[in-house]
Amino acid sequence: MNQKQKIINTINHIQCNPVPFQLDLTHDMEQKVIGTLGADYIEALDNCFALERNEEFTDLDPHRKKDMFGAVWLMDQQGDFGVVENCLLPEPDLSEYIFPEPDEARIREKCERLVSGENKDRFSMYIIGFSLYERAWSLRGVENILMDMALNPEFVTELLDRIADYNNKVASIAMEYPIDAIFYGDDWGQQKGLIMGPRYWREFIKPALNKMYSHIKSKGRYLCQHSCGDIEEVFPDLIELGLDIYNTFQPEIYDIEKVKKEFGDRLSFYGGVSTQTVLPFGTPDEVREQTRKMLTVMGKDGGYICAPTHSMPADIPVENMQAFLEVVQSQ
Repeated sequence: MNQKQKIINTINHIQCNPVPFQLDLTHDMEQKVIGTLGADYIEALDNCFALERNEEFTDLDPHRKKDMFGAVWLMDQQGDFGVVENCLLPEPDLSEYIFPEPDEARIREKCERLVSGENKDRFSMYIIGFSLYERAWSLRGVENILMDMALNPEFVTELLDRIADYNNKVASIAMEYPIDAIFYGDDWGQQKGLIMGPRYWREFIKPALNKMYSHIKSKGRYLCQHSCGDIEEVFPDLIELGLDIYNTFQPEIYDIEKVKKEFGDRLSFYGGVSTQTVLPFGTPDEVREQTRKMLTVMGKDGGYICAPTHSMPADIPVENMQAFLEVVQSQ
């Protein structure tokens, strides 16, 4: 059975032995691993997913880069993303802002790579990051967009609807290829609860998600949604909308036994091995223990892809990465 079929079985809640796994590394971590173990080690991971990202950036100088929507990101601090330097929507008004068109040639280039060669036996996902709320705040500002939900609801609805239209254009091009899923990235959660709360999530986020999700489902493709933080309040909503896989599933946040019991027959979970605590700060034995627990609890009756909760950053010891791989590869 190839990796693609393992994931399809998992989504359909069919027990998989071994449980499929994925290990993604940030650029800095990849360079650290290559320097320690060699490039062949990376190439031999045998991940279950093939992934391509829609995002493109233009370097402006050593400190700043511009995204496809025109937001300029200051990159001096460490981490995956910088800080938005400009505010493209200083007022709750879209009349002066021109939305970008998808880069069709670049999307096709990525999708051709995604479904060809060594990826043909993997479950392929095209990633549209900053897909809704995050795109809105990157244009308007975090404080502004949250205040707008209370003070300027019509503007928020229009903005999210326009962002959803852009995402659907991208997905339409990607789905001309035999990719398996669209993966949306958007952070809604805090360490406890939703950033905007369930009321505003259902008022603003859910309708736009429905527009995006129904477009994907109409083409018979699977859906994966990333959100950091605690979004358990809206798991039923996501299931109602047709979500297949939820990522990133942080064990510091969720009662994994409870979540598996309540939602494990209707939703698949991807992640679960903590890049917040055990991987950077634990011992190799503690990493092994948490990985085995996730495989045992979440892997029962399918519905689980074992992975770190995020791409491993460079603050994780190589020995801890090896401990994770030791467990998932020896199932």
